Amino acid sequence: METFHPLFGDTNHKESNSGRGLTLSWNNLSIYGKRKDPACNNFWRSKQQKFKLLHKVSGIAESGSLLAIMGPSGAGKTTLLACISQRIQGEIDGQILLNGLEVEKSLMVKVSGFVPQHDLTVDTLTVLEHMTLMARLKMDRGLGHLERARTVDALLKELGLLKCKNSVLNVLSGGERKRVALAVQLLTDPSLLFCDEPTTGLDSFSAISVIEMLRTLASYGKTIVCSIHQPASGLFDLFDNISLLVTGGELAYHGPVSKVTDYFNKLDIVCPPSYNVAEYLVNQLAVTPNGDQPERMARVRRVCTAFPQSKAGHELINKLDNLIYNSGPASSAQTWSTASSFDTIVTDTHDEFIKFTRLKPPSQWIQFTWLLWRTQLDSLRKPQETLLRFGFYMFIALLISTPYVGIQIDQYSVQNIQGLLYLVIVETIFTYSYSVYNTFPHEMPILLREINNGLYKPAPYYASKIICLLPRSIIEPLIYSAVIFWVVGLFGGLSGFILFSIPIILSATTATAYGCFISSVFDSIATASLASVPIEFVSLSYCGIFLNFYTLPFYTAWIKYLSMFYFGIEAVSIVQWSEIDKIACSLNTTITDFPCEHIGDIALDRYGYSESHFTLDIVGLIMIYFLAHALGYYSFLKRSKRQPVY
Repeated sequence: METFHPLFGDTNHKESNSGRGLTLSWNNLSIYGKRKDPACNNFWRSKQQKFKLLHKVSGIAESGSLLAIMGPSGAGKTTLLACISQRIQGEIDGQILLNGLEVEKSLMVKVSGFVPQHDLTVDTLTVLEHMTLMARLKMDRGLGHLERARTVDALLKELGLLKCKNSVLNVLSGGERKRVALAVQLLTDPSLLFCDEPTTGLDSFSAISVIEMLRTLASYGKTIVCSIHQPASGLFDLFDNISLLVTGGELAYHGPVSKVTDYFNKLDIVCPPSYNVAEYLVNQLAVTPNGDQPERMARVRRVCTAFPQSKAGHELINKLDNLIYNSGPASSAQTWSTASSFDTIVTDTHDEFIKFTRLKPPSQWIQFTWLLWRTQLDSLRKPQETLLRFGFYMFIALLISTPYVGIQIDQYSVQNIQGLLYLVIVETIFTYSYSVYNTFPHEMPILLREINNGLYKPAPYYASKIICLLPRSIIEPLIYSAVIFWVVGLFGGLSGFILFSIPIILSATTATAYGCFISSVFDSIATASLASVPIEFVSLSYCGIFLNFYTLPFYTAWIKYLSMFYFGIEAVSIVQWSEIDKIACSLNTTITDFPCEHIGDIALDRYGYSESHFTLDIVGLIMIYFLAHALGYYSFLKRSKRQPVY
């Protein structure tokens, strides 16, 4: 009877892996970065300085093996790991090969899993919810719900996560978080697995259990590469091979762990019997700004020069040459690809590789629905934040309403009523725009990593944020409108209240769109808030309260049509003043007072508003809403192409 294997899907996995597997190799790999040149710091445009992160590093990770990338801080361990997994952008020289053939980034992302050192997730989800979401976004869209659920349950059982599957992610221990991150990457049964410092922050028992788990995976034919800082002695021995980097990103040794001690003994770097070999080597090859820096630099240079001439160096070169030679006579011109023209290459070379070339991601509609589900669930799991925000908004409504209770309709109250209408719209716009300023700066690290890993496209995510913001920006302003309308005693009855609430709701939704735009442009809420000040200053100046529109020259009068404050305030003003057909004139009015405004239309005219503009105002708010979201999405799309942090 055929049984289901939690890590590989079926019992036929070993048979399908009976071939040579996937061997990852990299040859003369150099990576360059850019930074500001401190010697040329122009205010308008600072000069970019090119610097090298890695220098001609070579290596190989074979199927069924566990490779450790080691080195002191700043040696480029994570950079190398991100580079060979093709999760990094930048200028790269050299080759990254799978079974001797170059591989496209899109396919490398499919065929491999990457477990980052710092896992970025929506922490309010439970383990099971997070795994279910990841299964829906990562696994083939042709799989049924039961098959995905079976895979998730089996992985949770295999990795010892069943007991905490209903716990939210932010209460898990460090070891449990590492195992959840590993389980996510195993959903598609990748042939390659990259782990960035999987033992960092764990106690010795948890660290050993994680590495033993990776070793078990390697025994099933997977190729596993880990970056690791200073493993304990027992941990170090669990690895098959080691790639040792030095400060400056050069290769000091690549080969079996069992031979590393003998190799460095020949270079007169002898580890004392009581020392941890890995820790000793890392310390010896680190260059620190101390008094012995010249001596350390000379030692590092001697070690890096010796490796290419050593037996271990020649073995590495021979393996790399054999891989390229055995891949076929045309290997230099061939590339692993998802294109159909390369299907015969993939099929003839390795049966399992074809599984990833045919992997179909979920449609953008499915991505949208699941991202919307995650966003809504995250919001529901923060009731205190939601209630506090709602309570504050209602408090503002009462604060605005109180001075205007029992307002009379006479010449002196025209200013009072207009002041109330101004405050109603302005507070709504400020409240809802500022409430979303932190949306993208807070979530961008997660988004960059998930988008770069091919989980979803930018459009479904942005659309899910728009839809998730709508209920709050409709329901809360409706209640806010009701509080102000009935507490103050505004005019128009039920129909007047409905018309009064429409511009307020539209102002709130437009403000969230504007907030999303500002949030998508800037990296922090502080910068976003600062940049929004001149925009809001100009918008407020042209809302009709501070400038008389009749006095504006033609070349600035059009600016009011870019102001959501103008459209919102004019709309609520029209609703109220159109209900007032008589304003009492005081008998004590003198020629120094305002002219007697005996009907609402005249009061509107004082501020440059017109009763016929109500539809124009509604359309104006809607147009600004769509324009702000269009600009916000464009900016978000550009930012989504940035390099994620690993």
